[in-house]
Formats: sequence, structure tokens, C-alpha cells
Amino acid sequence: MGLIATLLPNQTHARRLQLAVRAQHSLATCSDWPALRRACERDPVHLAVLDLFATGEAAFEEVRWLRVHCPRVSLVAYVSLTHDRARDLFDAGKAGINGLVVADQDDAPRELLALIERAQARSAAEILHRAIELERQPPTVRDAVMLAITRAHEHLTPERLARLTGIPRRVLSKRLTDAGFPPPQRLITWGRLIMAAHMLESAHRNADRVALALDFPSGSAFRNTCQRYLHATPNQIRSRGGSGYVGRLLLRQLRGVDARAERHPPAPHTPQLTV
Repeated sequence: MGLIATLLPNQTHARRLQLAVRAQHSLATCSDWPALRRACERDPVHLAVLDLFATGEAAFEEVRWLRVHCPRVSLVAYVSLTHDRARDLFDAGKAGINGLVVADQDDAPRELLALIERAQARSAAEILHRAIELERQPPTVRDAVMLAITRAHEHLTPERLARLTGIPRRVLSKRLTDAGFPPPQRLITWGRLIMAAHMLESAHRNADRVALALDFPSGSAFRNTCQRYLHATPNQIRSRGGSGYVGRLLLRQLRGVDARAERHPPAPHTPQLTV
């Protein structure tokens, strides 16, 4: 079970969030922005759900502070939509918001939980985006890689991934291969592993909970996949940096370096003296 920090002055919104996540996460209720900052710095918070307009105006400076000082915390804005807030909401993503919940439109329990999970996935995907410079890749390849991570909670198949990118599976497979990426099925597994590693960054989540959340057949199946792809146990993945570690391993794969090299880097070369 993960810990979510909240800043939701509207009690209806707070109750809806509690109903949506009650079996998945615990909540740390904060009364103001300083309390939210303290919770994100001090406690094992992995996500913050906040009213961007808790003090009346859009608190972009507070959001930027959280993004700089607590980069591992995913940020979800839960707001009531009014005409005068439209421009502020357009700028929310630039300030560092990972997800947006609009009150009375997409905050039914199941939909709200799905939005929260996707926000976490986008946060993990940003790490990979920076690591492998996805902006240099063709749009279809970039979209496929990001979808493999942001849809990791869903039952993705190669066919569904191809439909989401808008091209036939065979064409998608060729474009991924030409760009040096794994074919769709393996890419989907990498996406799930990156998201799993992101979830493991919370010390309160064990391998069995992660396996259940990401629809692995069992905890053992998840551990076996970690060994096969990453040559590491879930605990080792956590201790080595979580999603950042897995992102580096995928980058090494794209460069043709075995994943085990991350664990056992080659010894530095020592020149031999000739006498």
C-alpha cells in the first residue's frame, strides 16, 4: 500500500478520493501548502493529489517547488473547472502536474483511480524520456514507448499497442526494430518493468503487491521476469534506483550492452609497462 498526500479543502473531493483508493493506498491529509511540502519531504509519499486553487489562485510556485525538491512524487491536480481557470489548467502541465482530475466529470471511483495510476506512469515515463532522448525518435516509436509505460496497468497486447499508435502491428514492429527498440511484446514487458520499478521505489510496496497491480500472474512470475530481463531481484531493483535503474538497463540494451554489465561493470584498463 502506497502513501498519497492530499491538499483538498473541498470535503466532497476528499471523500471521493478516499473511496477511490481505499483498497490500494493510504492518505495523508494536509491542511495547507507548507504541510503538503513537509509530508512530501518527510514521509514515504509517492503521489500528491492537490487542489491547484486551494488558496484561490493557481499555486504554480508551490507545484514547481514540489517538482524540484520532491522529484519522485507524482502530482495530480483535482480541480473544479470554471471558465476563468481554463488558461491556468492549460499551463498546469508546464508547471509539473502529471495528471488532472476534473470534479464531477472524471472523478467516479474507478475512473479516478485509473487517472491516478496513469499519472504515476507518466512520472516514470518522463525518466525514460530524458534518459534515451525519445524526442529524437520517429513519432510512432516515441508514442509506442511512452504508451508501453503509461498503459502498464492495462492489459496491453501487441495488437492493442498497434491500434493505439494507429498503425498495423507488422508496421509497428518494423519501425521499432529499425529504431533499435525491442519488438512490441518485449517493449510491453519493458514498460511494465519500468512502472514496477517506479512502484518499488516506495518501501511500503513489496513484489507481490506490485505484481497484483500490474497484472502479473503471480509474485513468482514477476520475480522471474525481473531475473530474465534485469538479472536482479525486486529488492535489488529498489536499492539500485528503481525506475531510473531499469531505464538505464533498457538504454544499455539499445546500445547492445548486456544488462548484467550494470551490475558487474568492466574493470578499468591498467596500462602495462614495458621494461
